[in-house]
Amino acid sequence: MSAALGSRRLSPDRSRTPPVESKLYPPRMTDEAVNGDHDLADVVALLDDEHVRSILVATSAEPLSAKELGDHCDLSVSSIYRRVDELRDLDLLEERTRPRRDGHHETVYASALDRFELTIRDGDLDWTVERAGGDVADELSRMWGNF
Repeated sequence: MSAALGSRRLSPDRSRTPPVESKLYPPRMTDEAVNGDHDLADVVALLDDEHVRSILVATSAEPLSAKELGDHCDLSVSSIYRRVDELRDLDLLEERTRPRRDGHHETVYASALDRFELTIRDGDLDWTVERAGGDVADELSRMWGNF
């Protein structure tokens, strides 16, 4: 199940109209509350980075630490953290805690992006960012299985 992260419609005069509601993907909160000052240009600029896309793809399969992401993406950990911060600012990446057997915990990241859609039709440009919705019971089962 997914929840809409944000949706905007730009008409030819580039003015914003209210978010487009979808019965299949109801918004988890208002567009302004989720996206704040972010607009289509922010999302597209971030997704234009091949390393950002690689981070999103890798973390869509399983939560990974910054070091694991650095190894997977062949980037320094500082470059990973910079991109992680940008993704978290747009609510496209979640930070989680992975418990370890030695009692220490580590921070891992999981993709929150489920779908990005851009539609141009009838003189309007619509865009929607949808985030993956997690089931609390599934998350607890997954965490319990890690022990």
